[in-house]
Amino acid sequence: MSQKVVHNVRLYAAVIGSGAMIALGGVAVYGMQGERVTAAGSSIASVTTTEPSVPAIEKAVPSITGPAPLYAGEAPDSNPQAAIP
Repeated sequence: MSQKVVHNVRLYAAVIGSGAMIALGGVAVYGMQGERVTAAGSSIASVTTTEPSVPAIEKAVPSITGPAPLYAGEAPDSNPQAAIP
């Protein structure tokens, strides 16, 4: 066989082997965890929830009102090298 064929066979064997190792790892985790490993939403018991009658936050209120304070160098006509108060 040529070197290219040997290289391709080794590549395919590595891909198949690594996939098998990942699958065996999943089976091992499932074997150790048992029924606790399930996909989200696949539980057997149905859960009913009720929406709250009052919203958690009634209205958002900003903590700062008006223009934000400017520091040295941020104002258009200020000295950028002035000390910060």
